[in-house]
Amino acid sequence: MTDTNTLANAIEPMIDAKQAAAALRLPYYWFADHAMRSKYRIPHYLMGGLVRYRLSELSAWATRSTAVQGRDAQDADAPVEGAE
Repeated sequence: MTDTNTLANAIEPMIDAKQAAAALRLPYYWFADHAMRSKYRIPHYLMGGLVRYRLSELSAWATRSTAVQGRDAQDADAPVEGAE
């Protein structure tokens, strides 16, 4: 790891479960529930009893995660509310 990457990680703000869910358009409970974080191997940090995430790590995780990719495929097949 280079000094630039280390500095970028140190400066990147940490986000909470609600912000993570909104940013990735995934269910809130995936980020809020310990069992779901473990099941989907979601990268996270425990800070004084609080769970926090780095958006860059979540984006990389979502790109390689089959759970997220499978969910995207399901969403594409689902009918849109209000559509005829």
